[in-house]
Amino acid sequence: MKRSINGLLVLVLALGCGAPEVEQMAEPPTVAEPELTDEEWTEALLEHRREIEEEFKTSKESPMAGSQYLKSEPGDEVYLVLRDGVFELADSPVDGTEIGVVKQDETWHVQRLGQDVAGLAGEEAVAEGTTLEGPASFDIGDFHLNFYPSETQVTFIVFDPEREEMQSFEHLLYYPPDRSFAVDAKLELIEEPDKLEMPTTRNLIKTFYRYAKIHFEVEGEKQTLTALKSALEGDGSKGLFIPFKDETTGRETYGAGRYLMIDDPTTESFVLDFNRAFNPLCNYSPAYNCTLPPHENHLKVAIRAGELTDPH
Repeated sequence: MKRSINGLLVLVLALGCGAPEVEQMAEPPTVAEPELTDEEWTEALLEHRREIEEEFKTSKESPMAGSQYLKSEPGDEVYLVLRDGVFELADSPVDGTEIGVVKQDETWHVQRLGQDVAGLAGEEAVAEGTTLEGPASFDIGDFHLNFYPSETQVTFIVFDPEREEMQSFEHLLYYPPDRSFAVDAKLELIEEPDKLEMPTTRNLIKTFYRYAKIHFEVEGEKQTLTALKSALEGDGSKGLFIPFKDETTGRETYGAGRYLMIDDPTTESFVLDFNRAFNPLCNYSPAYNCTLPPHENHLKVAIRAGELTDPH
């Protein structure tokens, strides 16, 4: 898996970080390549970080541009209104309405679209009457919006290229590369994955499955993390999600914890690389809803590798 903005937005959908009905940028590869020399390994990591920073600077869906999180109340009609550069939701058409969606036969449809609104659902253009069975995106002037439907509500995430954090962004903050934190690990699959309800930063609940235990050592101390999946088959079943906290959390690293995403290991023994640990999107913007690591993934050691907290 390669970390990218689009991939993290997939993470938003799968993990509830942006639209809780369905908790940022492809999941980073965390299985190190042991055949690399230390110099090659370091350069590969630094190149990966440069690619991410370039996307943060240039993508219209950069987390630094995330400015608003709008979730409707349960109902059958939702209207997105723009007033003085700020979006809000209404349950009926009013002056300034840019997008109107209605639910018919358990599915959301576009009822109203402003003259200057351009939308895409997958690769298809959105027009009045379009059925929105899944996520869509819209451009309204300089604003870019992502749309996420659920059975009873809709969520919009607004991206503003003029947001101060976007305009001033230079680079992300990381610990220096340290290959000692690319640790030898052993995978222990859980015979019968059980459900785990996890709170989010917006006091919502997201359900995952405990899929495996990952055993490793840090500075000679044995550690275990639980690896999760958001589904056991279909969407959300590929790869392992490993949210965690450690002794740096809230001091040097983001207070809500950090994430690892890895491909499903093909062998019991593999390398887990904490240099690829990254922050939930909530660190960069209030426009997200991020899953909090479970207590069983609170490590009692300091993982001084990967991403540091963004100080904005």
